[in-house]
Amino acid sequence: MRAFLTRTLFAFGAVLAVAAPARAEDADAYYKQGLAYKNEGKTDEAIKALQQAVDKNPKHGMAWASLGNLYKTKNDIPKAVDAYEHAVQFLKKDSVVWSNLGMAYYRNKQLDKALTALQTAAGLDAKSADIRANLGTVKRQKGDNKGAIVDLEFAVKAKADEPTWWTNLGIAYRADQRIDDAIKAHEKAVALAPNNASYHQNLAIAYRRKTEKEPDFIPKAIGEYEKAVALEPGNGDAWYDLGYMYKADHQNDKAAEAFNKYLAISKGKDPKAEKMAKDEISAMGGSVAGDKGAKPDPKSPPKKK
Repeated sequence: MRAFLTRTLFAFGAVLAVAAPARAEDADAYYKQGLAYKNEGKTDEAIKALQQAVDKNPKHGMAWASLGNLYKTKNDIPKAVDAYEHAVQFLKKDSVVWSNLGMAYYRNKQLDKALTALQTAAGLDAKSADIRANLGTVKRQKGDNKGAIVDLEFAVKAKADEPTWWTNLGIAYRADQRIDDAIKAHEKAVALAPNNASYHQNLAIAYRRKTEKEPDFIPKAIGEYEKAVALEPGNGDAWYDLGYMYKADHQNDKAAEAFNKYLAISKGKDPKAEKMAKDEISAMGGSVAGDKGAKPDPKSPPKKK
Protein backbone atom coordinates (compact mmCIF):
# COMPACT_ATOMS: atom_id res chain seq x y z
CA MET A 1 0.00 0.00 0.00
CA ARG A 2 2.81 2.36 0.86
CA ALA A 3 4.54 1.67 -2.47
CA PHE A 4 1.30 2.41 -4.34
CA LEU A 5 0.90 5.74 -2.57
CA THR A 6 4.44 6.72 -3.38
CA ARG A 7 3.98 6.01 -7.07
CA THR A 8 0.68 7.87 -7.11
CA LEU A 9 2.17 10.98 -5.52
CA PHE A 10 5.10 10.91 -7.93
CA ALA A 11 2.76 10.74 -10.88
CA PHE A 12 0.63 13.57 -9.51
CA GLY A 13 3.76 15.64 -9.00
CA ALA A 14 4.78 15.03 -12.61
CA VAL A 15 1.44 16.38 -13.79
CA LEU A 16 1.91 19.52 -11.71
CA ALA A 17 5.41 20.08 -13.07
CA VAL A 18 4.12 20.03 -16.65
CA ALA A 19 1.10 22.28 -16.04
CA ALA A 20 2.97 25.52 -15.27
CA PRO A 21 5.17 25.47 -18.40
CA ALA A 22 2.07 24.71 -20.48
CA ARG A 23 0.41 27.89 -19.24
CA ALA A 24 3.60 29.84 -19.93
CA GLU A 25 3.72 28.40 -23.45
CA ASP A 26 0.07 29.35 -23.96
CA ALA A 27 0.83 32.90 -22.81
CA ASP A 28 3.73 33.18 -25.27
CA ALA A 29 1.51 31.86 -28.06
CA TYR A 30 -1.15 34.46 -27.31
CA TYR A 31 1.56 37.15 -27.07
CA LYS A 32 2.93 36.26 -30.51
CA GLN A 33 -0.59 36.18 -31.93
CA GLY A 34 -1.24 39.61 -30.44
CA LEU A 35 1.86 41.04 -32.09
CA ALA A 36 0.83 39.49 -35.41
CA TYR A 37 -2.60 41.13 -35.16
CA LYS A 38 -0.94 44.43 -34.22
CA ASN A 39 1.29 44.30 -37.29
CA GLU A 40 -1.80 43.66 -39.43
CA GLY A 41 -3.51 46.72 -37.96
CA LYS A 42 -6.11 44.63 -36.14
CA THR A 43 -5.98 46.53 -32.85
CA ASP A 44 -9.01 45.03 -31.12
CA GLU A 45 -7.98 41.48 -31.98
CA ALA A 46 -4.45 42.23 -30.78
CA ILE A 47 -5.75 43.53 -27.45
CA LYS A 48 -7.90 40.41 -26.99
CA ALA A 49 -4.95 38.09 -27.66
CA LEU A 50 -2.60 40.04 -25.39
CA GLN A 51 -5.20 40.07 -22.63
CA GLN A 52 -5.36 36.28 -22.91
CA ALA A 53 -1.57 36.23 -22.64
CA VAL A 54 -1.57 38.10 -19.33
CA ASP A 55 -4.52 36.04 -18.10
CA LYS A 56 -2.40 32.93 -18.66
CA ASN A 57 0.75 34.54 -17.28
CA PRO A 58 0.16 37.70 -15.20
CA LYS A 59 3.94 38.22 -15.05
CA HIS A 60 4.33 38.57 -18.83
CA GLY A 61 5.85 42.05 -18.84
CA MET A 62 6.17 42.36 -22.62
CA ALA A 63 2.51 41.49 -23.10
CA TRP A 64 1.52 44.15 -20.56
CA ALA A 65 3.77 46.68 -22.29
CA SER A 66 2.25 45.88 -25.68
CA LEU A 67 -1.23 46.23 -24.21
CA GLY A 68 -0.26 49.66 -22.93
CA ASN A 69 0.91 50.69 -26.38
CA LEU A 70 -2.32 49.53 -27.98
CA TYR A 71 -4.55 51.22 -25.42
CA LYS A 72 -2.52 54.40 -25.95
CA THR A 73 -3.18 54.08 -29.69
CA LYS A 74 -6.92 53.81 -28.96
CA ASN A 75 -6.61 56.84 -26.65
CA ASP A 76 -7.88 54.77 -23.72
CA ILE A 77 -5.38 56.35 -21.34
CA PRO A 78 -6.65 54.88 -18.02
CA LYS A 79 -6.26 51.35 -19.42
CA ALA A 80 -2.87 52.26 -20.86
CA VAL A 81 -1.77 53.45 -17.41
CA ASP A 82 -2.94 50.20 -15.82
CA ALA A 83 -1.13 48.07 -18.41
CA TYR A 84 2.13 50.02 -18.10
CA GLU A 85 1.93 49.86 -14.30
CA HIS A 86 1.81 46.08 -14.59
CA ALA A 87 4.61 46.07 -17.16
CA VAL A 88 7.15 47.98 -15.05
CA GLN A 89 6.70 45.49 -12.21
CA PHE A 90 8.37 42.88 -14.40
CA LEU A 91 10.45 45.09 -16.72
CA LYS A 92 12.02 47.18 -14.00
CA LYS A 93 15.11 48.11 -16.04
CA ASP A 94 13.28 48.98 -19.27
CA SER A 95 13.62 52.75 -19.72
CA VAL A 96 11.18 52.87 -22.64
CA VAL A 97 8.36 51.25 -20.66
CA TRP A 98 8.96 53.64 -17.76
CA SER A 99 8.89 56.56 -20.20
CA ASN A 100 5.66 55.30 -21.73
CA LEU A 101 4.15 55.01 -18.26
CA GLY A 102 5.27 58.55 -17.48
CA MET A 103 3.65 59.99 -20.58
CA ALA A 104 0.48 57.96 -19.95
CA TYR A 105 0.34 59.50 -16.48
CA TYR A 106 0.93 62.90 -18.10
CA ARG A 107 -1.96 62.45 -20.51
CA ASN A 108 -4.08 61.25 -17.60
CA LYS A 109 -3.27 64.50 -15.75
CA GLN A 110 -1.26 62.73 -13.03
CA LEU A 111 1.74 65.04 -13.15
CA ASP A 112 3.43 63.92 -9.93
CA LYS A 113 3.39 60.28 -10.99
CA ALA A 114 4.46 61.28 -14.50
CA LEU A 115 7.49 63.09 -13.11
CA THR A 116 8.50 60.13 -10.94
CA ALA A 117 8.17 57.62 -13.79
CA LEU A 118 10.12 59.79 -16.22
CA GLN A 119 12.85 60.42 -13.68
CA THR A 120 13.14 56.64 -13.31
CA ALA A 121 13.37 56.33 -17.10
CA ALA A 122 16.06 59.01 -17.29
CA GLY A 123 17.97 57.29 -14.52
CA LEU A 124 18.03 54.14 -16.64
CA ASP A 125 18.97 55.97 -19.86
CA ALA A 126 20.15 59.54 -19.31
CA LYS A 127 21.28 59.86 -22.94
CA SER A 128 17.86 59.29 -24.49
CA ALA A 129 16.74 62.50 -26.19
CA ASP A 130 13.10 61.35 -26.21
CA ILE A 131 13.07 60.62 -22.49
CA ARG A 132 14.78 63.89 -21.62
CA ALA A 133 12.37 65.83 -23.84
CA ASN A 134 9.39 64.20 -22.14
CA LEU A 135 10.89 64.84 -18.72
CA GLY A 136 11.48 68.48 -19.63
CA THR A 137 7.89 68.85 -20.80
CA VAL A 138 6.54 67.52 -17.50
CA LYS A 139 8.93 69.68 -15.47
CA ARG A 140 7.67 72.72 -17.37
CA GLN A 141 4.09 71.76 -16.56
CA LYS A 142 5.11 71.43 -12.91
CA GLY A 143 6.60 74.95 -12.94
CA ASP A 144 10.24 73.83 -12.83
CA ASN A 145 11.31 75.96 -15.79
CA LYS A 146 15.04 75.82 -15.11
CA GLY A 147 14.94 72.04 -14.80
CA ALA A 148 12.84 71.84 -17.96
CA ILE A 149 15.36 73.97 -19.84
CA VAL A 150 18.24 71.66 -18.90
CA ASP A 151 16.42 68.57 -20.18
CA LEU A 152 14.99 70.20 -23.31
CA GLU A 153 18.31 71.78 -24.25
CA PHE A 154 19.88 68.32 -24.02
CA ALA A 155 17.11 66.90 -26.20
CA VAL A 156 17.33 69.47 -29.01
CA LYS A 157 21.11 69.27 -29.01
CA ALA A 158 20.92 65.50 -29.46
CA LYS A 159 18.10 65.65 -32.02
CA ALA A 160 17.57 69.07 -33.55
CA ASP A 161 14.73 68.27 -35.96
CA GLU A 162 11.85 67.88 -33.50
CA PRO A 163 9.70 71.07 -33.66
CA THR A 164 7.64 70.13 -30.60
CA TRP A 165 10.77 70.02 -28.46
CA TRP A 166 11.85 73.44 -29.71
CA THR A 167 8.39 74.82 -28.93
CA ASN A 168 8.42 73.41 -25.40
CA LEU A 169 11.91 74.80 -24.90
CA GLY A 170 10.74 78.20 -26.14
CA ILE A 171 7.83 78.18 -23.69
CA ALA A 172 10.18 77.27 -20.84
CA TYR A 173 12.55 80.10 -21.85
CA ARG A 174 9.62 82.50 -21.98
CA ALA A 175 8.44 81.48 -18.52
CA ASP A 176 12.01 82.01 -17.30
CA GLN A 177 11.97 85.54 -18.79
CA ARG A 178 14.56 84.61 -21.44
CA ILE A 179 12.60 86.16 -24.28
CA ASP A 180 15.42 86.36 -26.84
CA ASP A 181 16.17 82.68 -26.35
CA ALA A 182 12.45 81.93 -26.55
CA ILE A 183 12.23 83.71 -29.91
CA LYS A 184 15.14 81.70 -31.32
CA ALA A 185 13.60 78.43 -30.15
CA HIS A 186 10.16 79.27 -31.57
CA GLU A 187 11.68 80.45 -34.86
CA LYS A 188 13.39 77.06 -35.10
CA ALA A 189 10.07 75.28 -34.53
CA VAL A 190 8.33 77.36 -37.21
CA ALA A 191 11.15 76.69 -39.67
CA LEU A 192 10.79 72.95 -39.10
CA ALA A 193 6.97 72.91 -39.28
CA PRO A 194 5.70 76.05 -41.06
CA ASN A 195 2.13 74.75 -41.34
CA ASN A 196 1.55 74.33 -37.61
CA ALA A 197 -0.67 77.10 -36.26
CA SER A 198 0.40 76.67 -32.62
CA TYR A 199 4.07 77.16 -33.48
CA HIS A 200 3.30 80.48 -35.19
CA GLN A 201 1.14 81.49 -32.23
CA ASN A 202 3.90 80.76 -29.73
CA LEU A 203 6.39 82.74 -31.80
CA ALA A 204 3.87 85.59 -31.97
CA ILE A 205 3.54 85.54 -28.18
CA ALA A 206 7.32 85.78 -27.79
CA TYR A 207 7.43 88.69 -30.25
CA ARG A 208 4.55 90.33 -28.40
CA ARG A 209 6.53 90.16 -25.18
CA LYS A 210 9.33 92.08 -26.94
CA THR A 211 6.92 94.82 -28.03
CA GLU A 212 6.58 95.98 -24.43
CA LYS A 213 9.98 97.65 -24.74
CA GLU A 214 10.63 97.43 -28.47
CA PRO A 215 7.63 98.53 -30.59
CA ASP A 216 9.47 97.52 -33.76
CA PHE A 217 8.44 93.94 -32.98
CA ILE A 218 4.73 94.77 -33.36
CA PRO A 219 4.65 94.00 -37.13
CA LYS A 220 6.47 90.72 -36.51
CA ALA A 221 3.94 89.72 -33.85
CA ILE A 222 1.06 90.66 -36.16
CA GLY A 223 2.55 88.63 -39.00
CA GLU A 224 2.83 85.48 -36.89
CA TYR A 225 -0.67 85.85 -35.42
CA GLU A 226 -2.04 86.29 -38.95
CA LYS A 227 -0.34 83.08 -40.03
CA ALA A 228 -1.75 81.29 -36.97
CA VAL A 229 -5.36 82.28 -37.67
CA ALA A 230 -4.97 81.59 -41.39
CA LEU A 231 -3.91 78.05 -40.56
CA GLU A 232 -6.46 77.66 -37.75
CA PRO A 233 -9.39 80.08 -38.21
CA GLY A 234 -11.13 78.76 -35.08
CA ASN A 235 -8.24 79.73 -32.79
CA GLY A 236 -10.00 82.25 -30.57
CA ASP A 237 -6.97 83.04 -28.40
CA ALA A 238 -4.93 83.98 -31.46
CA TRP A 239 -7.71 86.27 -32.75
CA TYR A 240 -7.92 87.93 -29.32
CA ASP A 241 -4.20 88.66 -29.18
CA LEU A 242 -4.18 89.75 -32.81
CA GLY A 243 -6.83 92.32 -31.95
CA TYR A 244 -4.55 93.89 -29.35
CA MET A 245 -1.60 93.87 -31.73
CA TYR A 246 -3.64 95.58 -34.45
CA LYS A 247 -4.73 98.17 -31.89
CA ALA A 248 -1.09 98.73 -30.82
CA ASP A 249 -0.29 99.31 -34.49
CA HIS A 250 -3.22 101.79 -34.80
CA GLN A 251 -5.11 99.51 -37.19
CA ASN A 252 -8.42 99.96 -35.39
CA ASP A 253 -10.61 98.57 -38.16
CA LYS A 254 -8.68 95.31 -38.22
CA ALA A 255 -8.55 95.25 -34.42
CA ALA A 256 -12.35 95.48 -34.15
CA GLU A 257 -12.72 92.76 -36.78
CA ALA A 258 -10.28 90.48 -34.91
CA PHE A 259 -12.08 91.01 -31.59
CA ASN A 260 -15.41 90.23 -33.26
CA LYS A 261 -13.88 87.04 -34.66
CA TYR A 262 -12.86 86.12 -31.14
CA LEU A 263 -16.35 86.81 -29.77
CA ALA A 264 -17.95 84.66 -32.48
CA ILE A 265 -15.67 81.77 -31.54
CA SER A 266 -15.78 82.18 -27.75
CA LYS A 267 -19.56 82.38 -27.29
CA GLY A 268 -19.66 82.53 -23.49
CA LYS A 269 -16.56 80.44 -22.71
CA ASP A 270 -14.72 83.33 -21.00
CA PRO A 271 -17.10 86.13 -19.95
CA LYS A 272 -14.30 88.33 -18.58
CA ALA A 273 -12.25 88.19 -21.79
CA GLU A 274 -15.39 88.70 -23.86
CA LYS A 275 -16.27 91.84 -21.93
CA MET A 276 -12.76 93.19 -22.45
CA ALA A 277 -13.02 92.50 -26.19
CA LYS A 278 -16.36 94.28 -26.37
CA ASP A 279 -14.98 97.23 -24.40
CA GLU A 280 -12.04 97.49 -26.78
CA ILE A 281 -14.35 97.49 -29.80
CA SER A 282 -16.52 100.21 -28.26
CA ALA A 283 -13.49 102.30 -27.27
CA MET A 284 -12.32 102.25 -30.89
CA GLY A 285 -15.75 103.38 -32.09
CA GLY A 286 -16.64 100.02 -33.58
CA SER A 287 -19.70 97.82 -33.23
CA VAL A 288 -19.95 94.43 -31.60
CA ALA A 289 -21.32 91.99 -34.14
CA GLY A 290 -24.68 90.56 -33.14
CA ASP A 291 -25.48 93.19 -30.49
CA LYS A 292 -29.10 94.35 -30.74
CA GLY A 293 -29.39 97.92 -31.89
CA ALA A 294 -25.78 98.06 -33.05
CA LYS A 295 -25.27 100.22 -36.08
CA PRO A 296 -22.98 99.16 -38.91
CA ASP A 297 -19.48 100.48 -38.39
CA PRO A 298 -18.62 102.66 -41.41
CA LYS A 299 -14.91 102.09 -40.71
CA SER A 300 -15.18 98.32 -40.95
CA PRO A 301 -14.48 96.66 -44.32
CA PRO A 302 -17.52 95.19 -46.11
CA LYS A 303 -18.37 91.61 -45.31
CA LYS A 304 -17.23 89.00 -47.79
CA LYS A 305 -20.05 87.34 -49.68
